[in-house]
Amino acid sequence: MLYYRVLHNPDIKGVLITMRDTTRQKEAEEKAFFYEYFDPLTKLPNKESFLVRTKAYISIAKNRGKEFGVMALGLDNFKTINDMYGTHEGDEVLKQVGQRLTSSLRGDDVVARYRSDKFLVLFADIKSSDNIQELIEKAKNAFNQPFRLKLGQEVSLSASMGIAFFPNDGNDAGTLLQKAESALYTAKTAGKKNYRLFDAKLNKALLNRQKLEKELEAAIKEERFEPYFQPKVDYTGHIIGAEALVRWRLSSGRIRQPSAFIEIAESSGYMDAISDLMLKKTCSYIASWSWQGLADIPVSLNLSPKQFSNNNVIENLIELIKMYEIDPRRLEFEITESSIMSHEKDSIEKLFKFKEFGVSVAIDDFGTGYSSFSKLKDYPVDTLKIDRSFVSPLPNDKKASVIASAIIDLAHTLSFNVVAEGVETMEQMKFLDTIFCDQFQGYLFSKPVPEYQFCSMLAKGLPLLKSGILPE
Repeated sequence: MLYYRVLHNPDIKGVLITMRDTTRQKEAEEKAFFYEYFDPLTKLPNKESFLVRTKAYISIAKNRGKEFGVMALGLDNFKTINDMYGTHEGDEVLKQVGQRLTSSLRGDDVVARYRSDKFLVLFADIKSSDNIQELIEKAKNAFNQPFRLKLGQEVSLSASMGIAFFPNDGNDAGTLLQKAESALYTAKTAGKKNYRLFDAKLNKALLNRQKLEKELEAAIKEERFEPYFQPKVDYTGHIIGAEALVRWRLSSGRIRQPSAFIEIAESSGYMDAISDLMLKKTCSYIASWSWQGLADIPVSLNLSPKQFSNNNVIENLIELIKMYEIDPRRLEFEITESSIMSHEKDSIEKLFKFKEFGVSVAIDDFGTGYSSFSKLKDYPVDTLKIDRSFVSPLPNDKKASVIASAIIDLAHTLSFNVVAEGVETMEQMKFLDTIFCDQFQGYLFSKPVPEYQFCSMLAKGLPLLKSGILPE
C-alpha cells in the first residue's frame, strides 16, 4: 500500500524522477570523464591524463628545484602475440603489463597507457644517474616472468625504453613526451630490451656502464680478476704479511684499476663472484709459496658486507682451505665496522666461527665507521687497521697524531695488533714507530704488485724502504 501511495503521489514521483535523472547525468559525466582521462582496457591513465599530471609535476619541480623523468616504453615484437593468439589474448597481456609496471615501480611514479603497445611512466623524482639505472631495472623487472594467456599458454615479453628529463630535455609536457619517444625509437633501432636517454651526456654514461657490466660478466667467466699483493712490514722494513688487492687484467694484458669497476661491480651484483675468485686465487698462491719454501706470512683479503652476510661463507672457506691444503692461520679477512654493526649479533657469532677455525680478522679503515670504542671489546678480532685519512697528516697534524696514538693504545690494551695503511714518508714511519704501531703498509715500501714480483720480494727477504735506509 505504501509503495502504491509513493508511486502515485505526484510530488514524490517528481522528486524520484529528478533524482533518477540526476543520477544518470552524474553517471554519464563520470563515464565521460573516465573515457577522457583513462584507458578503458588497462584502467590506467591515458595520454591526456599523463600530460596533465606531467604539467603539474613541472610546476612542483620548478618551485622546488627538482628533476624528474618521462619514460616511453614500447613492447618488443608484440604484434607476434596478436598474430599467433588473436587480439583478445593480446589485450589480456596488455592488462598484465600495466599491472606489473604499476607494482614494479615506486608508489609515487605514474604509469599510463599511451597507445597500442606503448606505455608511459612519470618518474616523480630523479636524484642521480645511479637512481636512473635503478628505475630502469625496476621497469625491466616487470618482464622477468612470462605472461599467462587466458588459453593457458605462457609467453615471454621484453620492452625497449626511452627517457627524457626535466628540465634538461624540455620545460613543457609535450616536449618531454616527444623527446622520450625519440629516445625510445633510438633504443628500438638498437634491438630488443634496450634503453636510451635523450640527454646525450647521461646516455653516454649509461651506455658506458652497460658496456662495462657486459665486460665484467665476461671477465668473471674468463677468470680475469687476480690479486696484486701489497706488503705489510715491521719497523725494520721486512715483509711480515701482505694484503691481496683485486686487479682486472684485460685481454690486451693491460691492468684495469679497482676505481674503474668496483662501484659498478657492487651495484650490479658481480662483486661476490669477483671476491670468490680472489679468494680462490689467493689460496692457490699461498699454497704455491709453501711449496717453494718461502716465508709463511699471513695474507689478508677484503670481505664485502654482502659476502660477510652470506650464510655459506664459512663452508666455502673451509672447502677452499682443504682443496689447497693451506694453514687457515695464513688467511686474514678485513671487514669494515659498518659490516659488523649492520647485523651485530649474527656478525659476532660469525667472527667467533672464523676464530675457531683459525682464520684471523681485522677491522679495516678503523675510525671511519660508526662503532663505539665500548663495543670494540666485544668483537673477536685480531687487528685494527688505521685508515690512511689519519696517517696522511702525520706527524705534523696534532689532532691526527692524538687520534692515531689513542687508537694504538686502545688496540694494545685489548690485545689487538695495529696496521697503519697509506704510509708514504719516512717521517710518518718514524712517528708511528714511536707510538708503537706494529705493522706498516704503503707506497714507502711498495705499491701493490703482481704475484711473481711479490714472490721475488719474499725470496730475497730484504727490507723494503724506497729511501734505502732503515729508521733509526
